[in-house]
Amino acid sequence: MDEYKEFLVGKAKTFQSSGFSIADGDLNQKLKDWQREVVRWGLRKGRAAFFEGCGLGKTAQQLEWAWRVHLHTGGMVLLLAPLAVAEQTHYEEAVKFGISTTLCRTSADLRPGINITNYEMLHHFDPSAFVGVVADESSLLKALDGATKQTLIESFRDTPYKL
Repeated sequence: MDEYKEFLVGKAKTFQSSGFSIADGDLNQKLKDWQREVVRWGLRKGRAAFFEGCGLGKTAQQLEWAWRVHLHTGGMVLLLAPLAVAEQTHYEEAVKFGISTTLCRTSADLRPGINITNYEMLHHFDPSAFVGVVADESSLLKALDGATKQTLIESFRDTPYKL
């Protein structure tokens, strides 16, 4: 039995955090306490997912996560979302939480900070230009062999921060 346990231990995958720490007081105070804790956790991990129920403020949390990645690295973050959601995130949610974003259709529109586009526009961007990527409305990524999922995995394989 010890040999089998060793075999199982050898198969276990471990995840090394690749993020950074930030004090709760440094985060957007418009977020609820628990939302700030989720954002802090995601930043410490570096690569994470916020699988929360509908209406719990995932958009605000991902905007804060992206903003902090930008501030920490000085690099650009790309937030991918469905078309209508991309515009709502830029015009409503970002404004509501005081986070600056740029709505982009091509790489010519990119600005320092958070750049938002819809999934269909991904081919207009060079993934290596970004230090972070956020995949909003990730339900479209559920299909194990889905084309969008495979494109994202391949495109952002070397991107240090992923949400």
